[in-house]
Amino acid sequence: MNLRLFCKRAAGVLLALSVCVGAMPAVAARTYDDFDYITSHINLKVPSSLNIVRPAEDITTSDSVYFITGTSNPEAELKMDGKTVPNRGSRGSFGILVNLSNGENTFVFQQSGRRKSVTITKGSSTTAPTTKVISSMAPSYDCATTSGSTINLSCTAPAGASVTAVVGGRKVQLEQVAAAREGVPATFQGKTTAGNVEGTQDIGKVTYILNGGTQFQSAGKVFITGQGSTLTVSVKNRAASLYKDEQRSTFIETLKGGAVDTVAEMNSSMYRLSSGGWVYKESMQPLAGQVSVRNKVSKIGRGTSDSWRENGEYYLITGTVNPIYRAYQDQEKLYVRLMHTTGIADQDTSDWTNGSQLFSGVQVSETDGDTILQFQLSGERKLWGYSIEYHDGMTSIYAKYAPKLTSGNQPLENTVIAVDAGHGGTDPGAIGTAGTDAAMEKDITLATAIALQKRLESLGAKVVMCRTGDDDVSMNTRMEITAAKDADLFISLHCNSIGYNQDANKPSGTEVYYYEDIAKPLAVRIADTISEKVGRVNRGGKFSNYRVTLNTFAPSVLVEMGFLTNPKEYDQMTSRNGIYKTVNAIADSVLAVL
Repeated sequence: MNLRLFCKRAAGVLLALSVCVGAMPAVAARTYDDFDYITSHINLKVPSSLNIVRPAEDITTSDSVYFITGTSNPEAELKMDGKTVPNRGSRGSFGILVNLSNGENTFVFQQSGRRKSVTITKGSSTTAPTTKVISSMAPSYDCATTSGSTINLSCTAPAGASVTAVVGGRKVQLEQVAAAREGVPATFQGKTTAGNVEGTQDIGKVTYILNGGTQFQSAGKVFITGQGSTLTVSVKNRAASLYKDEQRSTFIETLKGGAVDTVAEMNSSMYRLSSGGWVYKESMQPLAGQVSVRNKVSKIGRGTSDSWRENGEYYLITGTVNPIYRAYQDQEKLYVRLMHTTGIADQDTSDWTNGSQLFSGVQVSETDGDTILQFQLSGERKLWGYSIEYHDGMTSIYAKYAPKLTSGNQPLENTVIAVDAGHGGTDPGAIGTAGTDAAMEKDITLATAIALQKRLESLGAKVVMCRTGDDDVSMNTRMEITAAKDADLFISLHCNSIGYNQDANKPSGTEVYYYEDIAKPLAVRIADTISEKVGRVNRGGKFSNYRVTLNTFAPSVLVEMGFLTNPKEYDQMTSRNGIYKTVNAIADSVLAVL
């Protein structure tokens, strides 16, 4: 893989988009007068009585500072040790950084005759939780090693216990890593050597035995590849991140679920693929036996839009495996490199793009056992994005038409927008200054997502919600929901936070993450508009490869609306007025970039 080509391409496209974004005219603010309708569902709990939330009780810490948080009556003065507490939120949330001296430090809060105090002792804690089970067992996912290599075994178990591990019929006595009080969770480790096998064999999960009795099993299996054999792996998630080196210094590409490749090298946590680049082992599924990754193409063709993807064109390739690929789009072409693929150059491609509203032709070339396709943009319609997928031995290249605004009061009536409320269910996300008995990140993102749904639908959009209740929804599922509805835009809502061992009153503002170049204008516009309309610090549009931003068929952004650890922003993000302004700003940003 020519990495220099991709780095040069990325730099050029980002520069072009930066110029485009910088020149984008300001969009006049829309007038919305439906506050009650947009915010009628919002009832985010923030107590208004004096209470210390963090720490909830007297504690011991080795830190020199501590950020105390809590709730109070916003209409009455709040004092700590006789001094007014500054920087309270509009709903009474507060946070204050205190310095700790050795020994006991007692802080007294008073408001309207009420008094709350907490003692924080600086020193070593004498208490620790105990356990009676084995947990954190390796491997936590299916992973492979080679014959003769070391298999590292580890788990967490009660200190002082006897722990053995059984893998591939071998029993290994584990040793406790460090001294600890009996019963306290401790790390146990051991190792064995991978045996000689032919091809790649699945030797199963690791069984951990506590005190010669109770058995526990690892979540992942161990695969062994014999000397002289080649390990084949497939992408097991909808998307996986591929990096230039094992230090992850440069992000190369998003690998699509189902693609296969061979492994050229591996370390404890990553594989280097034969097509180039490093990928985390936990993203890949080892395949037992000898599996070919050569993709021999026997047929190409054009597909018709199915029931949910009516806004684009399909280019179909029938082959023998699902090839790893590299792809990008710029102002002149859609570039697709299919790894380990041959046979397309032998097909008649002269009519492949006839009748296309996007492309004037396609150039096909083979190099180093790969096939390169360069679809030339015609300019008749704008290419909004693309998706490369696998279906029963067929690789499809989906080229998406750009959505168009319509006139009138519902300019988004031809647009599908996916709205993702971050976290949910057993994953609360960040905990705000008011604690777990008040609105947490998952509650704020859902309330904001529903408000955004109402606003976008009022503008005519069809809105796809990735979750509508307090549900556990995986990253893969969120992306699959978005793809299944062929969304034109994907907007994931989150709240930012920092650790409480620093002054959390200081970090503030909105930042919006994107990965694909087509998403940068939307990310920059949302950050600008929320900053302007809501009054938060503009932390900007930022390039990063969060999983939910990896869609190539639609601009996808992750919005960190503000900091839950900042009392002022926490209270604003939980208020009906703050949410109303935020969703209006996002909707105006959508109108600006379409």
